[in-house]
Amino acid sequence: MGTVGLWGVIIVVAIIVLLYGAKRLPDMARSLGRSSREFKDALSEAPEEFRDGMQEGDVVEPRPVESTPAPGETDPSAREVELERELEAERERRRQASAPAE
Repeated sequence: MGTVGLWGVIIVVAIIVLLYGAKRLPDMARSLGRSSREFKDALSEAPEEFRDGMQEGDVVEPRPVESTPAPGETDPSAREVELERELEAERERRRQASAPAE
């Protein structure tokens, strides 16, 4: 794969102008600049370890996965079964409503 040359950039800009129009381009460029600035600010505020990544000698202890639901919550598999039943009941109601009267 080659690099994008001058003609490639010109074609991409022309397509963007055709899709969005010349009036919206300054607003889009402004919002892109703001997003880029916010991203750079967020990166500069990040801790040094986050930016540099983990060192090779660092070991991460895996956290245990809790299999019991929190108080007030139902078992996820039971909730999924309940939602499947509700979905199937709704489908059946729609089939009956759209079926021609006999």
